Amino acid sequence: MNERTARFPRAIMLHIAKTLLPILLSVSYLIPAAAQNYAITKLKLFPDREEVLIKDVTRDSRGFIWFLTNGEIYRYDGYRSLDILKTIAGQLHTDDMPQRILVDQRDRLWMAGNANLSYLDLKTWTVQPVDSTLLPPISDRAVYWMKRVADSTLVIAYENGHLLLVEGGRYILIDDLYKLGVGVNNNKVFPRSVTMWRGKYWVGTSVGTLLSIDPDRGYAIKYHEIPGISNVVMSLIAQPKGLVLDVYEQGVFRFKEAGAVEKVTTEGFAVSADKFNVLQEGGQIHAYADAESVCVLDTNLHVLQRLDMPSLHQFQTATVNITDREVLLGNEEGIFVVYPKTKGLSDLVPANLSANKSTRGIHVFPDGSIFCATYGGASYFESDGTFHTFPELKHAYAVLPMNDNELLIGTEGGFLKHFNRRRRRVENLQYTLAAGARNLHAFNLPDYVLNLAETDTDFLIGSTNGLWLLAKENYQLSRVEAATQGTQLSDLHVRHIHVIDSGNLLLSTNLGLFELLGQTLVKRFPQSGNLGIYKSLVVGDTLWVATQGNGLVAIDRDGRARQTYTANEGLSNNLVYSVEHAAGMLVVGTADGLNLIKGEQVRRIGTAEGLRQSEFNAGASFWDKPRNRMYVGGLMGYTVLDMTQPWFDNQRQLESFVTEVHTSTGTAGEKRSDYTWPYHGLQALILQPEQSLTGFYVGTPGNYRVNSEIRYAFNAGDWEELGMGQFISLIEPSPGEYRIQIDTRSTGMEGTQKEFDIVKRPRYYQTWWFNILVLAAVAGIIGAFFKYRENLSRKEKKMRIKIASDLHDEVGSSLTRIYFQADMLSANPKSSSDDRQLRQIADTSKQALLTMSDMVWSIDSRFDTVKDLVIRMKDYLFKLREELEITYRFDVRGDQALRTVTQLVRQNLFLIFKEALTNAIKYGDGSEITIDLNFGRTIQLTVRNRYAGGNGPITDHQGGRGLESMRLRASRVGGELTYTAVGGVFSLHLVIP
Repeated sequence: MNERTARFPRAIMLHIAKTLLPILLSVSYLIPAAAQNYAITKLKLFPDREEVLIKDVTRDSRGFIWFLTNGEIYRYDGYRSLDILKTIAGQLHTDDMPQRILVDQRDRLWMAGNANLSYLDLKTWTVQPVDSTLLPPISDRAVYWMKRVADSTLVIAYENGHLLLVEGGRYILIDDLYKLGVGVNNNKVFPRSVTMWRGKYWVGTSVGTLLSIDPDRGYAIKYHEIPGISNVVMSLIAQPKGLVLDVYEQGVFRFKEAGAVEKVTTEGFAVSADKFNVLQEGGQIHAYADAESVCVLDTNLHVLQRLDMPSLHQFQTATVNITDREVLLGNEEGIFVVYPKTKGLSDLVPANLSANKSTRGIHVFPDGSIFCATYGGASYFESDGTFHTFPELKHAYAVLPMNDNELLIGTEGGFLKHFNRRRRRVENLQYTLAAGARNLHAFNLPDYVLNLAETDTDFLIGSTNGLWLLAKENYQLSRVEAATQGTQLSDLHVRHIHVIDSGNLLLSTNLGLFELLGQTLVKRFPQSGNLGIYKSLVVGDTLWVATQGNGLVAIDRDGRARQTYTANEGLSNNLVYSVEHAAGMLVVGTADGLNLIKGEQVRRIGTAEGLRQSEFNAGASFWDKPRNRMYVGGLMGYTVLDMTQPWFDNQRQLESFVTEVHTSTGTAGEKRSDYTWPYHGLQALILQPEQSLTGFYVGTPGNYRVNSEIRYAFNAGDWEELGMGQFISLIEPSPGEYRIQIDTRSTGMEGTQKEFDIVKRPRYYQTWWFNILVLAAVAGIIGAFFKYRENLSRKEKKMRIKIASDLHDEVGSSLTRIYFQADMLSANPKSSSDDRQLRQIADTSKQALLTMSDMVWSIDSRFDTVKDLVIRMKDYLFKLREELEITYRFDVRGDQALRTVTQLVRQNLFLIFKEALTNAIKYGDGSEITIDLNFGRTIQLTVRNRYAGGNGPITDHQGGRGLESMRLRASRVGGELTYTAVGGVFSLHLVIP
């Protein structure tokens, strides 16, 4: 596009601009709220780049901004820009760089190159190329623009005149303009603009004509010549009463379908004849933009608001996209967004021509007229919109109404001024010095006035050298003298004066808050040390103090802090310049933003919500109670708050989306990425057993509208802040469910929350069914083992019973017969030698019977109980006592009824018991033998006896081989055998586990 040629000399244009600027600035306050409803900001697309060449910009249904640079496409999520072409590199024609992009209503990103047309389905992240047979010939595919019209049809214009309409899945190629250009001396006719009007698509051409396409009549084409129009139709805007045409160098016209054309005079802006500009149609608003500013227009092309482009180089705006009430502007520097401010937030910019708009004093008269003063001059706005400037009144610091028409004005360096609005004049205040002041302070007058107040009799003047009184009756000036603990009132900077009900004065000074009681000065806050105070405010029984670095503090009568608001409690800055009470809340101006406090809630208002300035001046606040408006002055004029608005609702809360999900699989680290989450509302992520979550990104598309913060929590745990561009990860998590809560907070209020579930599937050996199978298998093996042991034990018992029965029946009967035969023969011996041999046979047979009986008893499984063992031992003792007449004591302790012992333990324990008794009888002195048998956690057997004299080795007193035999038997059953001989007493102790 060529630049418009200049119609007026540059000097005339500058003169017009200087003349109109104050008018626009002053009237902006008096226009309805919509006039100041918009803000403009530049997006930070890359952390390391301030300037980005933008060729095209569009927006999807979730609010994410898509932009095209030199061949690269990005999606901006509010924090970071995703390189789209890298994610779909394997699906595109690498030799065809995108020239235009557009997201349609079905969340499809259309990408047009010089040879191909395709779209990326955002819900599946797959690229679908358009069949080349539906497109113009390959030599005629240089795309000029893509636009979406009111019925969501996509219109693609090619530079040679071809038009492609995309309606859902239908493609309609319109080549009438191409044929027209070829037919007229090969003079090409280009499509330059498009809109939908009265059910037809209207296309403006490069030769000042219109083409209408009627979809209801089979896309019938009609060509319209426009009388008096010969230049390019730059843009089209559909209105009920006609089709508005922006014609290059000729102006704005309205075309009616019957063919009539009329000139249109725009209000509040003029289409530039010498600057590159764009007039863009939207749904609810339109926009006009050039290199210097952008105008938000209503549907009648009236200016709602003009905003300066915050551009460093004033590059030409190349592309404009309007969605709802927001405007995206792209140029060689980056993307700028025009968006609605927070409702109820507007500005009052003083009308003085000085560039210094830093404000201090303001007053709103009962009829609504306004007087405001800046460092560069003062302004007075009448209620009908007329305004007056007073450039001579500079550095006005404080304003105090004297009556309904006059103001007392304190200045920085010029003492007191007087403003009479009826006479529209500012004059020096005439006063005289009281006798005391004339004698003592004639050369130390309060030229720097910081604050004004009044009592019934005096005007109170707070200055850089104390407190002064100006008598209302005769305008005599005198200084107040007071001191406390070495501090002179005259040495203090009195920044604010508050007259309390008792008539005493609260003085906010550079050293603290003081109370003046008559001629007595008392320091109220802080109780120790010094702290600058800018203002004090009494609300009910609470005294609020605006401090120089310690935030906003509520103190009691004795100066003790009752409540404090600092940055830790949500205050935007700890340097507090002003505080007002209105509509049940505190309005706090700080060195970095405005704050509203209601109860325990702190509502921050920052530049992202449309605040034009961040720093607010001391003493520059005013509460216009009749109109429920709060004025807070700062470096760029006055910020106006409509206090009837619900400032503490959640209308401005932002919504965040999961934008990217990255996973890796196994040790090889196979990576997968999913960029589709915002478009189909997934709430759960399934991780396979080998997968880790390497990146869970969250974006906030509207982050530029409100200062926002994101925090997250795992499984309702502690909240953690998520910094810009940071992500959440779960590396090799344990199987289970993880719930992630995402909380998006803004301006210190409650945020919007979303919850997502991450389910890590276990490996097969970590599943419940596998564990059950393993447990079942183990239980089966254990059961089979015990079944096998039981069967083996049963067989063993049967075998032992059989062996015992056979021994008892066969061997026992034979030995018995031998015994009785030998006994009978010995009763009738033939000789003494025969008798001795037969007796020996009988004894041996009897001993064999006893030994066999013990063996049968030890083998027989029917006697595997402690009770049977004890009975056997007692029976053995009884027989010994009968045969040998021994004396013994046998004590048995522990459970005998239910406990069992193995055959091995039972046999060896009994044999050790017999051997111990044999040795005790053989080597003892015949005294009582003590036997102690205890069945507890272990089996313990103790046998004690006294032995006949002698001091030889212990084995000489109790047998040698017998002890070794018993020790060997004890080791067979895992037991331990010990013995001692002390004081003639031999003690043998056996312990078996």
